[in-house]
Amino acid sequence: MTSKPICHHKSRAGKSLEHHLADIFTRNELIFEEQVVTEEKKKPDFVFPNGQCYHNLTFPGELLTVLGAKTTCKDRWRQVINEADRVDEKFLFTLQQGISKNQLKEMADEKVKLVVPQSHIDSYPEEYRESLNTLSGFIEIVKEKQEHMSKHFIVS
Repeated sequence: MTSKPICHHKSRAGKSLEHHLADIFTRNELIFEEQVVTEEKKKPDFVFPNGQCYHNLTFPGELLTVLGAKTTCKDRWRQVINEADRVDEKFLFTLQQGISKNQLKEMADEKVKLVVPQSHIDSYPEEYRESLNTLSGFIEIVKEKQEHMSKHFIVS
């Protein structure tokens, strides 16, 4: 019996994480689309509200939200930086605990905002905890944008 390479396991874990997040977003009645093709054939994991709004240049960029999902960050967090040119501030959901101060500073400098489970907050350096978003906090940010959006735009 041969064992499968680790990369397949990580890919499955990543897909599983995306499916769990999609289920949570659906239950919270968020409008989103997965794997929207943006500039240069890049595909962020989640675009809120959807690709149609993303590609409609009359749709305000500040009402768009992009979320990457990575079980662990390492250097792969950098992938989210250039996945959607219309959105300045990107969000990254991770299950990884205790990311280093240097890496957190780099993320902040690149306008990548971390979204982590509430139970993981204490594993992060104290001076960065306030800048972290919980998943419920992230959902509230998106809901607020979508409520504002629904007053001005019809999104199907």
